[in-house]
Amino acid sequence: MNKLVLNSKITDLAGRLKVQFLQTLGSSDDISLFLCGGSQYKQAEFRRILGKGIADVKSKYMYSVYYPEDMFVELIHGHQRQDLLNLENMLAESVHCVIILLQSPGTFTELGAFANHERLRDKLIVVINPEHRRKQSFISHGPIRSLLARTKSKVLYSRMDSTNLDVLVKQLTEAAREIARHSSRTRDLSNPVLSYGFYMALIYVFDPIPRYIVFDILRVIQSDRQDIAVAAAETVLNRLISERKVVCNNENLSITAKGIDSLIYDSRTKKRSMTILSLLSGLRLEALNVTLRKGYNGEWAMQRRPRRVYQ
Repeated sequence: MNKLVLNSKITDLAGRLKVQFLQTLGSSDDISLFLCGGSQYKQAEFRRILGKGIADVKSKYMYSVYYPEDMFVELIHGHQRQDLLNLENMLAESVHCVIILLQSPGTFTELGAFANHERLRDKLIVVINPEHRRKQSFISHGPIRSLLARTKSKVLYSRMDSTNLDVLVKQLTEAAREIARHSSRTRDLSNPVLSYGFYMALIYVFDPIPRYIVFDILRVIQSDRQDIAVAAAETVLNRLISERKVVCNNENLSITAKGIDSLIYDSRTKKRSMTILSLLSGLRLEALNVTLRKGYNGEWAMQRRPRRVYQ
């Protein structure tokens, strides 16, 4: 069977987008947080309120808060049946710090897993209700004691209710800034947080683009951690579609007006927005020159023909 290969000009454009959105445009003042907590209605509701409070803090830093149920609902319940712990590890490696509100047995399990994870145990912020401070338990004598003695993670004893919201927001943002000074995050397409803008930009530049071509491009420009990168791409694309920033018609992806606003203008200075607009407009023009050129016929891939043998 003849092998199909992507047009090299397409992968070149995608590679330039990857450099811009995953390496160049990142800001040292952006702090990303993974907020874990109990799944009961009141616990989840408080976590959303807390996350909004953190994101709304006005300072030189911009705090971005992510939730596991938002990032992974499609993959957890979809046909791929990804393992929840592996997915949470993927996201946790993609942010500066992981906040765990100890509210339920599920969060105790998360604490144990993350406290023993080589790449995560130095970027945790654990919140415990003050009444448990001196209680003798496996949690206090096990993972909490280990975190305090052997890692750079933070443990906060603070009430998790609306009456203590402002205090808790202040405590968490201060702790997040300290951890962000030493923590690192993956800066490739295995990071669903950083690659969010990349996929919107890719769809903007090649609009419309077949969904399968997105994954073909991914496999060319992402040389390692490809399985994780594919899971991250599924997460991001499903999220973009559910947020109506991208639409999928007959397996072709197109960016919406809402997506363009988010990609270019949301949460950015005017100068940064103009830089991104100029970059994307230039790359879009190059993409049109490739896809509309005479003889191209809309082909994303070129067929590798067998070498002719002359006799």
